[in-house]
Amino acid sequence: MARMEQRLASQRWDAEYRAGRYVNDNPLPFVDRIISVLKESGGDTSGIGLYVGCGNGRNLVPLAAAGLRLYGLDISSESLRQLAARSPRIAASMICGDFRSPPLVGPFEYLIAIQVLQHGLWADVEAYFTQAARLISPGGHLFVRVNSISTEISESHARIEEGSRGGLTVEYRSGPKAGLPIHFYSRAELACLTTDDFEVFGEMEEIKTNRTPPRTGFWAQWEGVWKRRSAAKESASIQVGISSN
Repeated sequence: MARMEQRLASQRWDAEYRAGRYVNDNPLPFVDRIISVLKESGGDTSGIGLYVGCGNGRNLVPLAAAGLRLYGLDISSESLRQLAARSPRIAASMICGDFRSPPLVGPFEYLIAIQVLQHGLWADVEAYFTQAARLISPGGHLFVRVNSISTEISESHARIEEGSRGGLTVEYRSGPKAGLPIHFYSRAELACLTTDDFEVFGEMEEIKTNRTPPRTGFWAQWEGVWKRRSAAKESASIQVGISSN
């Protein structure tokens, strides 16, 4: 099946970070929910986690400040360069790579993916959740924020995939992500993708954010927390360049 082309995605995000993406943005409120869930789950902020799409540290830095022990993965070398300048200590645990074939050793006690598992076609989406199930230890948590199908898409785009459960993949024709496929999830899709390996941990929320004028419309994202089923079939560790030891 067709997959998102890694080189183009890396180039687009390198350009975005050079243009100042997220440099002055505050952390998302979802960060507080992540910290709260881990603390309430037996005080498990000391466990080792993986942040997929860690970027230049907008959400990663406050998570680390709260005591989370995180490895980070991002497709953009420029974002990691900025993170290294911002926090050399944190940057030591970051690596440039693609989550579909991560250079990492699992399992991790939790995995965080904020606005990253929406990048790609349906084949990529399936690969993301399969990979998450392989990397998270039984009883561990999966924290996800992704595009919702409710989003009012403003950039010029073409619909390239429409799922049977209400989701949609578009390819942008303009804007910073021109040429890239982006998926917008339905609630039913997320349930389907997680039901075999995870159980819902708390209510899944749809967050709507108005665009800054003069732009109109709003973005919508699903925020959800899942817990890895203990009875799920285990897979062998994925061997790579860094270890959770």
